[in-house]
Amino acid sequence: MTEESKRASQRFKSHPGSNVSYIEGAGAIRDLSLDGLFIVDPEPLEVGTTITFSIRLGNEIVSFKGIVKRSVPQEGMGIQFQGMPREARRRLLAHIARIT
Repeated sequence: MTEESKRASQRFKSHPGSNVSYIEGAGAIRDLSLDGLFIVDPEPLEVGTTITFSIRLGNEIVSFKGIVKRSVPQEGMGIQFQGMPREARRRLLAHIARIT
């Protein structure tokens, strides 16, 4: 089974300059889905770490909560969204529609 077939939802490549900011740092978004994202960060957080972060979605900055599901030293981390409010999900859906 390939890594792609294990994913719950399709991933989309992010536009250059799409970033995430969080207390522990900031990083570029490598890819994004309705379930999570991969943040490029040479010093990723440990698997299992809960994180609150902000993403610029068009002209808006939207806050999300998630948990680190994958951590690759010198590369970045995969974050799964947790408890996403309805309005944040709506904004994320609209953003994904614009980048596809």
